[in-house]
Amino acid sequence: MAGDDIIAAFDAAAESYDAWTQVQSEVARALVARADGAPAKILDIGAGTGHVTGFAHGKWPDAQVCALDAAPNMLARLKAKFPSVETIRADAAFFSTAARYDLILSSMALHWLNDPNQVLQSWRGLLAPGGALHVATPVEGSLHEWREFLRASGLQDSLWPFPPQDFGGDCEIVDFPARFDSARAFAKSLKKSGAHRAAPGSRPLPAHALRKALGRPGPFTATFRVAFLRLDFIP
Repeated sequence: MAGDDIIAAFDAAAESYDAWTQVQSEVARALVARADGAPAKILDIGAGTGHVTGFAHGKWPDAQVCALDAAPNMLARLKAKFPSVETIRADAAFFSTAARYDLILSSMALHWLNDPNQVLQSWRGLLAPGGALHVATPVEGSLHEWREFLRASGLQDSLWPFPPQDFGGDCEIVDFPARFDSARAFAKSLKKSGAHRAAPGSRPLPAHALRKALGRPGPFTATFRVAFLRLDFIP
């Protein structure tokens, strides 16, 4: 499950999330583009403010779309944009229901959960016969520029750990570079999007040294290395 502190961080970022998540929007678009067929019932897991929900609603306007997230403020923002969408407040790692879905989508959420492989199989169990699960998640190699930037400043990063690239099965790896005016702007984007929680057991970065490092001028690129996974219904 995602910890309460992670949920609280995303909940606090609900108002600023859309303005600071261009890459997340691009990944959501790419995820929906990879899904095919004519699903009647769709579930968006870790829906946030609705990047995936919006693209799914646009591609399949007649489908019933349900959006699941643990952060109530995120769901409120989503509902304001897409009133017809059913919202479900629940822990994505332990969500259980008798309902079955023709298509399940999840973007940039899986890495926040313990035991991603187990979670994937749990989500797969929510598929209707003939259904498909499509997931986009950042993996090892993501944000390597930030790690190198901190290392060059004599600092050790405390980024949340990303899953390994090798999920097995149908997996495609794609890099999504995000460009910022400065490293400071990138660091700000982590907080404004709610993605700034440190890895468990890591020490906070020394404030003075971090401020000094972030004072360097010049553009900064941070690359999200994203795995696109597809799992089909198993009878």
